[in-house]
Amino acid sequence: MNNSTNKKPSEEYFKNINFYKEIHKKGYQSKKGHFVNNIDAYHGGSTREFAKVIKRIIQDNKIENMLDYGCGKGFFYDNSFYIKEEKIKPLKKLWDIEIDLYDPCYEKYSHLSSEKNYDLVISIDVLEHIPRQDIDWVLNRIFSISKKYVFLNVACYYANALLPNGSNAHINVNNKDWWFDKILEFKKKYSHLKIICICSYILKDKKIEFIPLQFDDQIKNYLD
Repeated sequence: MNNSTNKKPSEEYFKNINFYKEIHKKGYQSKKGHFVNNIDAYHGGSTREFAKVIKRIIQDNKIENMLDYGCGKGFFYDNSFYIKEEKIKPLKKLWDIEIDLYDPCYEKYSHLSSEKNYDLVISIDVLEHIPRQDIDWVLNRIFSISKKYVFLNVACYYANALLPNGSNAHINVNNKDWWFDKILEFKKKYSHLKIICICSYILKDKKIEFIPLQFDDQIKNYLD
Protein backbone atom coordinates (compact mmCIF):
# COMPACT_ATOMS: atom_id res chain seq x y z
CA MET A 1 0.00 0.00 0.00
CA ASN A 2 1.03 3.59 -0.55
CA ASN A 3 1.52 4.82 3.02
CA SER A 4 1.90 8.41 1.90
CA THR A 5 -1.79 8.56 1.06
CA ASN A 6 -2.99 6.35 3.93
CA LYS A 7 -2.46 9.26 6.31
CA LYS A 8 -4.14 12.04 4.35
CA PRO A 9 -5.48 12.67 0.85
CA SER A 10 -3.60 14.51 -1.87
CA GLU A 11 -4.14 18.00 -3.21
CA GLU A 12 -5.73 16.45 -6.30
CA TYR A 13 -8.29 14.72 -4.07
CA PHE A 14 -9.45 18.06 -2.64
CA LYS A 15 -9.41 19.64 -6.09
CA ASN A 16 -11.79 16.95 -7.31
CA ILE A 17 -14.02 17.38 -4.24
CA ASN A 18 -14.45 21.02 -5.22
CA PHE A 19 -15.30 20.01 -8.80
CA TYR A 20 -18.10 17.77 -7.56
CA LYS A 21 -19.39 20.40 -5.16
CA GLU A 22 -19.70 22.68 -8.18
CA ILE A 23 -21.49 19.96 -10.18
CA HIS A 24 -23.98 19.39 -7.36
CA LYS A 25 -24.80 23.10 -7.45
CA LYS A 26 -24.66 23.79 -11.21
CA GLY A 27 -24.85 20.46 -13.10
CA TYR A 28 -22.37 19.18 -15.66
CA GLN A 29 -21.60 18.97 -19.35
CA SER A 30 -21.80 15.53 -20.99
CA LYS A 31 -19.17 14.34 -23.45
CA LYS A 32 -22.12 13.66 -25.77
CA GLY A 33 -22.78 17.39 -25.85
CA HIS A 34 -25.85 17.82 -23.66
CA PHE A 35 -26.09 19.46 -20.25
CA VAL A 36 -27.27 17.62 -17.13
CA ASN A 37 -28.91 19.89 -14.57
CA ASN A 38 -27.88 19.98 -10.93
CA ILE A 39 -30.99 18.10 -9.73
CA ASP A 40 -30.12 15.04 -11.82
CA ALA A 41 -26.36 15.27 -11.31
CA TYR A 42 -25.13 12.46 -9.06
CA HIS A 43 -28.51 11.81 -7.47
CA GLY A 44 -27.43 8.34 -6.37
CA GLY A 45 -29.13 6.38 -9.13
CA SER A 46 -26.41 3.75 -9.48
CA THR A 47 -27.44 2.20 -6.17
CA ARG A 48 -30.81 1.14 -7.60
CA GLU A 49 -29.25 -1.66 -9.64
CA PHE A 50 -28.08 -3.41 -6.46
CA ALA A 51 -31.11 -2.72 -4.25
CA LYS A 52 -32.34 -6.32 -4.08
CA VAL A 53 -28.88 -7.85 -3.69
CA ILE A 54 -28.09 -5.52 -0.80
CA LYS A 55 -31.47 -6.36 0.76
CA ARG A 56 -30.49 -10.04 0.78
CA ILE A 57 -27.02 -9.25 2.16
CA ILE A 58 -28.71 -7.34 4.99
CA GLN A 59 -31.09 -10.19 5.76
CA ASP A 60 -28.63 -13.07 5.50
CA ASN A 61 -25.83 -11.39 7.46
CA LYS A 62 -28.04 -9.94 10.21
CA ILE A 63 -27.04 -6.38 9.32
CA GLU A 64 -28.47 -3.81 11.72
CA ASN A 65 -26.90 -0.61 10.43
CA MET A 66 -25.05 0.59 7.34
CA LEU A 67 -23.27 3.49 5.68
CA ASP A 68 -23.44 4.51 2.04
CA TYR A 69 -20.00 6.02 1.39
CA GLY A 70 -20.26 8.39 -1.58
CA CYS A 71 -24.06 8.49 -1.76
CA GLY A 72 -24.37 11.60 -3.92
CA LYS A 73 -27.74 13.26 -3.29
CA GLY A 74 -29.15 9.96 -2.01
CA PHE A 75 -32.44 10.69 -3.77
CA PHE A 76 -33.69 7.10 -3.87
CA TYR A 77 -33.41 6.55 -0.15
CA ASP A 78 -36.63 8.56 0.19
CA ASN A 79 -38.18 8.01 -3.24
CA SER A 80 -39.47 4.87 -4.96
CA PHE A 81 -38.17 3.76 -8.36
CA TYR A 82 -38.61 1.10 -11.01
CA ILE A 83 -36.40 -1.84 -11.95
CA LYS A 84 -37.69 -2.84 -15.36
CA GLU A 85 -41.45 -2.67 -14.67
CA GLU A 86 -41.34 -3.47 -10.97
CA LYS A 87 -41.89 -0.62 -8.54
CA ILE A 88 -39.36 -0.68 -5.70
CA LYS A 89 -39.83 0.99 -2.32
CA PRO A 90 -37.52 3.82 -1.26
CA LEU A 91 -34.26 2.28 -0.07
CA LYS A 92 -34.83 3.28 3.56
CA LYS A 93 -38.07 1.29 3.57
CA LEU A 94 -36.78 -1.55 1.42
CA TRP A 95 -33.71 -2.19 3.57
CA ASP A 96 -35.43 -1.25 6.85
CA ILE A 97 -32.32 -0.75 8.99
CA GLU A 98 -30.45 2.22 10.41
CA ILE A 99 -28.80 3.98 7.45
CA ASP A 100 -26.26 6.80 7.40
CA LEU A 101 -25.36 8.64 4.20
CA TYR A 102 -22.01 10.25 3.46
CA ASP A 103 -20.70 12.23 0.53
CA PRO A 104 -17.99 14.88 1.00
CA CYS A 105 -19.17 16.68 -2.14
CA TYR A 106 -22.81 17.18 -1.08
CA GLU A 107 -23.39 19.49 1.85
CA LYS A 108 -26.37 17.64 3.34
CA TYR A 109 -24.36 14.43 3.81
CA SER A 110 -20.83 15.81 4.14
CA HIS A 111 -20.25 14.79 7.77
CA LEU A 112 -18.83 11.38 8.61
CA SER A 113 -18.67 10.43 12.28
CA SER A 114 -15.19 9.51 13.45
CA GLU A 115 -16.58 7.41 16.29
CA LYS A 116 -19.14 5.18 14.57
CA ASN A 117 -18.71 1.79 12.92
CA TYR A 118 -21.19 -0.09 10.73
CA ASP A 119 -22.20 -3.69 10.09
CA LEU A 120 -22.23 -2.90 6.36
CA VAL A 121 -20.51 -0.22 4.29
CA ILE A 122 -21.44 0.16 0.63
CA SER A 123 -19.70 2.35 -1.93
CA ILE A 124 -21.25 2.33 -5.37
CA ASP A 125 -19.87 4.06 -8.46
CA VAL A 126 -17.36 5.99 -6.33
CA LEU A 127 -13.82 4.60 -6.51
CA GLU A 128 -13.33 5.42 -10.20
CA HIS A 129 -13.74 9.09 -9.21
CA ILE A 130 -10.84 8.94 -6.73
CA PRO A 131 -7.29 9.86 -7.80
CA ARG A 132 -5.17 6.71 -7.97
CA GLN A 133 -2.76 7.94 -5.31
CA ASP A 134 -5.70 8.29 -2.89
CA ILE A 135 -7.36 4.91 -3.44
CA ASP A 136 -5.60 3.32 -0.45
CA TRP A 137 -6.62 6.21 1.80
CA VAL A 138 -10.29 5.97 0.76
CA LEU A 139 -10.44 2.17 0.91
CA ASN A 140 -8.85 2.19 4.33
CA ARG A 141 -11.56 4.57 5.55
CA ILE A 142 -14.26 2.28 4.15
CA PHE A 143 -12.82 -0.95 5.53
CA SER A 144 -11.81 0.42 8.92
CA ILE A 145 -15.38 1.47 9.82
CA SER A 146 -17.03 -1.78 8.72
CA LYS A 147 -17.65 -4.59 11.21
CA LYS A 148 -19.11 -7.31 8.97
CA TYR A 149 -19.45 -6.55 5.28
CA VAL A 150 -18.19 -4.28 2.49
CA PHE A 151 -20.03 -4.06 -0.82
CA LEU A 152 -18.34 -2.13 -3.64
CA ASN A 153 -19.19 -1.31 -7.24
CA VAL A 154 -16.62 0.29 -9.51
CA ALA A 155 -16.95 1.39 -13.13
CA CYS A 156 -14.23 0.16 -15.47
CA TYR A 157 -15.06 2.61 -18.26
CA TYR A 158 -15.03 6.34 -18.94
CA ALA A 159 -18.05 8.40 -17.89
CA ASN A 160 -20.41 10.56 -19.90
CA ALA A 161 -19.91 13.31 -17.32
CA LEU A 162 -17.16 15.87 -17.70
CA LEU A 163 -15.62 17.76 -14.81
CA PRO A 164 -15.64 21.58 -14.83
CA ASN A 165 -12.07 21.54 -16.19
CA GLY A 166 -13.19 19.41 -19.17
CA SER A 167 -11.60 16.13 -18.11
CA ASN A 168 -13.55 12.89 -17.77
CA ALA A 169 -15.26 12.35 -14.41
CA HIS A 170 -13.88 8.81 -14.18
CA ILE A 171 -10.29 9.74 -13.47
CA ASN A 172 -9.18 6.32 -12.25
CA VAL A 173 -10.25 3.70 -14.79
CA ASN A 174 -8.75 0.25 -14.26
CA ASN A 175 -9.69 -3.30 -15.27
CA LYS A 176 -11.11 -5.99 -13.01
CA ASP A 177 -7.71 -7.59 -12.40
CA TRP A 178 -6.29 -4.32 -11.08
CA TRP A 179 -9.25 -3.93 -8.73
CA PHE A 180 -9.05 -7.55 -7.58
CA ASP A 181 -5.42 -7.13 -6.57
CA LYS A 182 -6.16 -3.84 -4.84
CA ILE A 183 -9.14 -5.15 -2.87
CA LEU A 184 -7.19 -8.30 -1.99
CA GLU A 185 -4.64 -6.12 -0.19
CA PHE A 186 -7.40 -4.90 2.09
CA LYS A 187 -8.99 -8.33 2.45
CA LYS A 188 -5.71 -9.58 3.91
CA LYS A 189 -5.61 -6.66 6.33
CA TYR A 190 -9.31 -6.88 7.28
CA SER A 191 -9.70 -10.64 7.15
CA HIS A 192 -12.82 -10.64 9.36
CA LEU A 193 -14.87 -8.81 6.71
CA LYS A 194 -16.92 -10.32 3.93
CA ILE A 195 -16.28 -8.46 0.68
CA ILE A 196 -17.86 -8.36 -2.74
CA CYS A 197 -16.77 -5.89 -5.41
CA ILE A 198 -18.74 -5.63 -8.66
CA CYS A 199 -16.85 -4.31 -11.70
CA SER A 200 -19.01 -2.68 -14.38
CA TYR A 201 -18.16 -2.69 -18.09
CA ILE A 202 -20.01 -1.10 -21.01
CA LEU A 203 -20.45 -3.51 -23.92
CA LYS A 204 -20.60 -2.60 -27.62
CA ASP A 205 -24.42 -2.57 -27.53
CA LYS A 206 -24.23 -0.02 -24.67
CA LYS A 207 -25.48 -2.55 -22.14
CA ILE A 208 -23.63 -2.81 -18.84
CA GLU A 209 -21.98 -6.06 -17.82
CA PHE A 210 -21.41 -6.70 -14.11
CA ILE A 211 -18.44 -8.87 -13.17
CA PRO A 212 -18.20 -9.84 -9.48
CA LEU A 213 -14.86 -9.99 -7.69
CA GLN A 214 -15.49 -12.50 -4.93
CA PHE A 215 -13.26 -13.37 -2.03
CA ASP A 216 -14.90 -15.45 0.72
CA ASP A 217 -18.50 -14.84 -0.33
CA GLN A 218 -20.43 -15.36 -3.57
CA ILE A 219 -22.91 -12.97 -5.20
CA LYS A 220 -25.02 -15.97 -6.22
CA ASN A 221 -25.90 -16.40 -2.55
CA TYR A 222 -27.93 -13.19 -2.76
CA LEU A 223 -29.64 -13.55 -6.11
CA ASP A 224 -33.31 -14.54 -6.33
